Amino acid sequence: MGKGNVCTHYECEGLFYLDRDLLDVYCKTNKCECGHVKGPNYDEEPKTARELYNAGIEYSFDGTQTGWMYSQFDSEDNWHQMIEIMREKFIKRFPSFYREDKWIDNDRRIVLENGLFRIAIADNEWSAAWLLLERTDIDDTGRNRTFMRRHYQTYLEAIKRILIDVWGEAIGYGGAWVSGRKYTREDVKSAG
Repeated sequence: MGKGNVCTHYECEGLFYLDRDLLDVYCKTNKCECGHVKGPNYDEEPKTARELYNAGIEYSFDGTQTGWMYSQFDSEDNWHQMIEIMREKFIKRFPSFYREDKWIDNDRRIVLENGLFRIAIADNEWSAAWLLLERTDIDDTGRNRTFMRRHYQTYLEAIKRILIDVWGEAIGYGGAWVSGRKYTREDVKSAG
């Protein structure tokens, strides 16, 4: 599975995406008289790609053609904060989950786990994919399978709600190479 195409495989699994525009951070550039970029200028507050886009401000990776350049440090910090926020909010709601930090393959990192499920994060270039995965290291027949079927929609809905509550949106899975429906705070309000 290459970057840009994240999916789940088992009956009691699912995922939601968070657009990278909400996580990638850009800084005002510091240019010399000749126009070359010397580096970031932190006199002005860094902004996410979404904030710049919504304000109609152009930005680029290296800042040469625009006044804003990508900040790897601030973007990575945002990524780590996103994981910590998800962990805190999810554990508060579901105390059976505990923090975990292990890679299960080249793309997916387990950040939360309980007796039946794992929650993983995957960077698929255009978004952060939040996956609810079945534990494959347990007996998944009988009682465990019943509990999985009973709880997975609740856990999946919680991932969606946390993404919406904190970042304002969550994008559902729509199939290979296709994003699904975007859920926003307005959807939550109208659902009651």
